[in-house]
Amino acid sequence: MSILIALGIILLSSIVIYFAGNRFAESSSKIGDYFNLPRDVKGATFDAVASSLPELLVALYSIIFFKQFEVGIGTIAGSALFNLLIIPGICVFAAPVAFKVGKKVLSRDALFYMISVFILVVLLIYFKTWGIIIALLLLSIYIIYIRVIISHTKVHKKENKNKNSGEIKLARELLVFFLLIIIIGIFTFFLTDSAIDLSNELGIPAIIVAFTIIAAATSIPDTIISVVNARKGDIDDATSNVFGSNIFDILVGIGLPLLIYYIYKGPVEILFTNLEIVLGLLGSTMLVLYFFGDDHTIGKKEASILLLMYLAFVVYTVILAIF
Repeated sequence: MSILIALGIILLSSIVIYFAGNRFAESSSKIGDYFNLPRDVKGATFDAVASSLPELLVALYSIIFFKQFEVGIGTIAGSALFNLLIIPGICVFAAPVAFKVGKKVLSRDALFYMISVFILVVLLIYFKTWGIIIALLLLSIYIIYIRVIISHTKVHKKENKNKNSGEIKLARELLVFFLLIIIIGIFTFFLTDSAIDLSNELGIPAIIVAFTIIAAATSIPDTIISVVNARKGDIDDATSNVFGSNIFDILVGIGLPLLIYYIYKGPVEILFTNLEIVLGLLGSTMLVLYFFGDDHTIGKKEASILLLMYLAFVVYTVILAIF
């Protein structure tokens, strides 16, 4: 496959994922509203899982079809960095109100996200072979996270018994939801395949392409959901989607493909040589939490720093690819 053809397929796949992700986000939001979920819970569950579908599929495709699990890990790390730096940076400028996040988002979602990143760094540094124990560890932490969310949802519903969920045609939205999953799944496969071909044509590691091109393309649904919520003034919804998406990406996006592969093939050898990528994600996480730490608010100055940091990471990654 030539470079131009690979780039064309990547561009086409990204456009389809963009439009499908836009409608997917809308459908997910309506389903969450139907069940009267609190804004932060909806952002961390329905919105996060829906928008993280492309990353999960890339990880599944990379390990099952292409035998390059590093591509999936690189995509998830790159997407997490994109979500963490780009999305809040854009949302601050898009929001009509101050970008102030509730305590529950930081004490629950940000905490579990920090744990997820720390575990990912430890696994990549100290373990070269990943098997069922690591898969179950990652999935178990996500189950604990969901249990915490369920307990918060029960409290919310007790306090809002009479709230009307609105006129939503649930069956129609569920049909749209699953049809879009199929569409996104098909074009995510083409995106992954073409990105790997592009890395081979250019003679650069596939993980570099995954960390930049695939990660940015698969983060489109996350960006759409958070920006739409930010424009509505739903800051907790927008922020919990960022943390919730990254938690899902790391724990389920890696844990589930690893478990499936182990059942059929056995342990996976991890050849992840670009640890600075994940260490950069850890450092960025600490910086974002520091920005939120004082008064739970990110201003335009901090948002600009986050956007510039992502640009610096991309430039650094391109330099790695060249040299």
